[in-house]
Parts: sequence; C-alpha cells; structure tokens
Amino acid sequence: MKNRFRTLLVTTIMLTFQYCTALPTNSEVPGEKIEVKPGPEDMVIDTLHGYPRLLISCSGRREAHKPYGEIISYGIHSGVQHEMARYNEPGELLFKPHGIYLDRDLLYVISHEKEPNYHPILIYRIHGDSLEFKDLIHTHAQHSPNALVTGPGGEIFFVNDSGKRGSMAEKIFKLKRASVVRLSKNSEGIWDSEVVAEKLGYPAGINRIDNKLFAGDAILHQIHVYEINGEEVNPVTKFDNLKGNDNIRIYNGQLLTPGHVKPLRFIKHAKKPSKHSPVEVFLVDPESGEHVSLFYTDGSQISAGSTAVIYENYLYICQVFDPFILKVALNTSS
Repeated sequence: MKNRFRTLLVTTIMLTFQYCTALPTNSEVPGEKIEVKPGPEDMVIDTLHGYPRLLISCSGRREAHKPYGEIISYGIHSGVQHEMARYNEPGELLFKPHGIYLDRDLLYVISHEKEPNYHPILIYRIHGDSLEFKDLIHTHAQHSPNALVTGPGGEIFFVNDSGKRGSMAEKIFKLKRASVVRLSKNSEGIWDSEVVAEKLGYPAGINRIDNKLFAGDAILHQIHVYEINGEEVNPVTKFDNLKGNDNIRIYNGQLLTPGHVKPLRFIKHAKKPSKHSPVEVFLVDPESGEHVSLFYTDGSQISAGSTAVIYENYLYICQVFDPFILKVALNTSS
C-alpha cells in the first residue's frame, strides 16, 4: 500500500509539472467567470447527492453586499445554481457563513454571527438541495475561527486566525498569537475545546490526510504540519515559501491552496474593488513540501482568491469579496 501511494504521488507530481510547463502566461489563460452571490469565500465539491456540484459559502463583506449570507449550490455540468434551503434552525439564528467542510452527508459551517465574540460552528445534514440543521457548537475557544476539518472520531479541528479578532497589530508585526483547536464531545454529549497548537501567525486554512494535520499560515508564508497520535497533536515540520496561503483542499493526495501573494494589494482590494490583488494557486507535496504553481493572475481575472478545487481537469477559484468564481482549464499537453 505504501509503495502504491508513493507511485501515485510521483505520478501526480509529474502531471503537475506538465501543467506548469504547459500553462501559458496569465494573459493567455482566459478563465470563465461564473456569477454567483457576494463573498464566495469558501467552497467544497459534492458528488454524493445526485449530481456533481460546488457548495459555495457566500457572505457579503462589502457594505453594498451586507447582510447577505447563504450556501449556494452550483451544478458543475448543468450550470444551475440556487440558494440551499435551511430548516429546523434555532430561532433568531443569524447565518453569516465563512469556512465550510463537507464530511459525507454533513456540512460544517463557521458562522460569524455576532462580532466580535460569537462565532458558532453549525452542522447541517444534506437532503438533496436542502440543509437540515443538526447542531450548534460554541465554546470559549472560538474567538476567531476561520477554517475547519473533521476527523474519523467526529472530532473537529479549526484554526483561530488571530489571538484577538481583527487585530491589525498582529498582522503588521507578524505576531504569533493564532492557534489550532480541537473540538470533541464528552461523555455527556457536550462539546469540549482544547488548544492543540499555538504561536501561529495568521492561519486561514486547515485540512488533514490520515493522521497528518496541515494548517496554513498566510502571514508567515508557511504550512505547519502536525501528527495526530490519539489525544496528542505534535508538530512535525513546516513548509516554507507559500505566500499568503489561504484555504487548503486535497487533490489526488496533494494540498491545493491559493495564495494572496501581494498582501498590501489585498488590503487595497478589500477597500476598493477596482484595485487588483494577485492570486497564485499552489499544489503542494504533503511529504516534502515541494510545490508548483498551477495558476497565476495579476488580479485582473480574479482578486483575493481564497479557495481552489479541481474537478474534471478544471480549476475553480473562489474569492473573498466579489460575486463570481473563476473556472480555468488545466492544460495537460506537454
């Protein structure tokens, strides 16, 4: 099994380098803009519920788009999209989705319901085109959750992207005050939280492969790697030179992450849509940390790219602010 995995890994890396040598320059790679709702910050691929689709977490972050917040279903083959109906939710719930994660029939959603200190994780069961509310998790450790991933025992790992939510000082001075937190249910069915990693810069993405946990760090331009051994989570290594990496997805056993490669231009874009913020999408070997670039734009095609997924040889990129995602063909010709 181990040799098969290594063979698959080598094959994937070889194909990836073919992508990189075959992809033309940014101006020669036209992407298809797919209009969706405002703030499509995160997305997952869903192939388990009738047809392949993207589930997109949309939340208006610009004043003109507030207070919009919904999960959008986009049919990859049909192009049909709609807001997913939600039911059985608690009264007065304010749905402001951010990071999402799909685990079979369950969709986990970080919701920034009330700033600055109420950021629950909402769990929904998918029924076709609808979302049935199942649980709400709120612990003292959820002060600035950004992204999450689940585990085989029902546990949840998430990253707090800062020590104090919205702290500009932490970003400017690269203060290491962010953390990784594990959530798990105790014997009484109550969710407990435990900080399992500290002193991160600005982690905006997290994912796992087997017992390896990968937490991105946009300010330190790293991916932190941890090994999960029962109740222990131990640091293993760090992957460097991944500029401004955001959400992490898994593709063919590799890590797929977009990067905000010009942080100051990201800040300008956040204030003014016409200011472009460059985006680069990286594919990263989870063993060595070696990475290649699958796509780059100076921001003219899409700015503030936050999540990337690959399906049927197309790269889909979503973004923090504006109401569209980008679809780009991956050219595999040598």
